[in-house]
Amino acid sequence: MAQTIRDTDSLETLRLLYPIFKEEVYRRRAAMAQIARQGSLFFVSLSLLTLLLPQERAIPPLLKGPACVAVALAASLLVIQIREEKLRHEKAKQQLITLEKGFQFFEAGSYLPNEPLYPPDWQKRPPVDPGMLISITALLATALLSILIILLI
Repeated sequence: MAQTIRDTDSLETLRLLYPIFKEEVYRRRAAMAQIARQGSLFFVSLSLLTLLLPQERAIPPLLKGPACVAVALAASLLVIQIREEKLRHEKAKQQLITLEKGFQFFEAGSYLPNEPLYPPDWQKRPPVDPGMLISITALLATALLSILIILLI
């Protein structure tokens, strides 16, 4: 037979879960940025290495196509990984907002007189995440640069 959780137990459980979800939101956001940074650094390094190779050690013409496909595949896999981290970030963020609603952070008068502790617009998620958009754009731009350098050198 299942036992019901008392209100004090429920509140204590929420207090324990809140920092876990808050940390998860930050970790997922940091993971997205780290994937994009490392991918971009890799593609810039690949571009520089390709440019600095002596002409006699340049990529043979028969291998340029597969090299470009490999760069495109790596970029695609990195974008997919960033997208998965974004989905996990969104789930954790939504759960965090649910917990914050449970704590009445968005209700006026709960913690501060005549105003909420958190602004109500923090509950809304923007339709497009500018940070993720910039990260993916930088990643794809550096991958495209690598492909162009491979083809032209």
